[in-house]
Amino acid sequence: KVIIAEAAINALGMDNIYERVFIIEPLLYGDRIAGAVGFSVRENKFYVFKAKAVLAAMGGAVGVFKPRSTGEGLGRSWYPPFSTGSSAYFTIRAGAEMTCQEVRFIPVRFKDAYGPVGAWFLLFKSRATNAFGGEYMVERRDELQNWAPYGLVKPIPANLRNYLGMLDESEGKGPLFMRTEEAIANLAAAYKDDPKAFKKKMKELENEAWEDFLDMTIAQALLWAATNTAPEEKSSEIAAAEPYFIGSHSGASGAWVSGPEDIAPPEYFWGYANMTTVKGLFAAGDAFGASSHKFSSGSHAEGRIAAKAVIKFIVENNTQPNVDPAKVEELKAATYKPLEVYEANKDFTTDPEVNPNYIKPKMFMFRLQKLMDEYVGGVTANFSTNKPKLDRAMELLGFLKEDAEKLAAKDLHELMRCWENIHRMWQAESHVRAVLFR
Repeated sequence: KVIIAEAAINALGMDNIYERVFIIEPLLYGDRIAGAVGFSVRENKFYVFKAKAVLAAMGGAVGVFKPRSTGEGLGRSWYPPFSTGSSAYFTIRAGAEMTCQEVRFIPVRFKDAYGPVGAWFLLFKSRATNAFGGEYMVERRDELQNWAPYGLVKPIPANLRNYLGMLDESEGKGPLFMRTEEAIANLAAAYKDDPKAFKKKMKELENEAWEDFLDMTIAQALLWAATNTAPEEKSSEIAAAEPYFIGSHSGASGAWVSGPEDIAPPEYFWGYANMTTVKGLFAAGDAFGASSHKFSSGSHAEGRIAAKAVIKFIVENNTQPNVDPAKVEELKAATYKPLEVYEANKDFTTDPEVNPNYIKPKMFMFRLQKLMDEYVGGVTANFSTNKPKLDRAMELLGFLKEDAEKLAAKDLHELMRCWENIHRMWQAESHVRAVLFR
């Protein structure tokens, strides 16, 4: 990210880069994007960006579902907590067609600190078992026949590996464990006849185990240390995380965009690669869906493809769409409304956190996460749902949308939190409606 940012600074100059601006809404002119509005999270400034084209790349969404990490661990997640559904909100509000809104990404990771499991499976050749030592990938292999031919390919798709583990959990065979001590011992076994070489190899493997987390998920190394866990001596719990919404990394949720001209069939190409169904509005990375095989490098490449398509669009549509001043003022008033609600009602109670005339963003977030968790297949519901639960979720989302009008913020930071949760709420409703449809 630093390397990319440096390139942007060199190309554009700091005068053309705006930081710490929270984008609220798109601006439209007929069927064409005309820009966006947002506010500074550090100073009292409202921004109106007028544009001939817009590229949405504001990430996916975390915090829509109740996380496993609560209390002192609140905010710990697999996906960046600052990605709050702004891409989906922006494209939906612009009128773009969305796709795969029923798809959510649920990674299995080391429990509570979300440490990656890939190195243990691929490098250390570790097994994952239930609490009774049963290897669910072996014992439940026949289940994969139900998902043929998809379930019979090698390697077995991650979502089906996760599903087999969840079946064990549902039958009361949890928790699940990564057998780290067994994997390390197996790798060191080749040196067992030479005590000195064996000791050296064990130390190397122990270092690699810790470095894997220190490189990517320091919190997991801290959790190991805090719980007296030595990976060469003791297994570690793994668990499915709460659901996230992303358009990459095997996720698929996002805007529906035009394919590239050279390979897309006519019905999947409408003039410019990565353009949504709204003229001039493009999307990349987690902002667009049905493109599950991109990861970090793929999203970066996609951003370059989309940026070149944006330039082509501007060259061929080189007019500045009009921006309605009245609409800008309307959006500005809506943006700062939570500050006004707080100021008008803060003295009604002795504790500003509890007030019958408004709701703070943190409490609003808890309500959203609770209903999504319990009724839309979160961790508490073991990722299961049904139509009556989804109908109840829609009813509760209706109440939440009403109460969104009473969101209150004491400062710019809380104002940002208010809008983060409004964006999350729209992603949540889009998901519930899509699951109901499916």
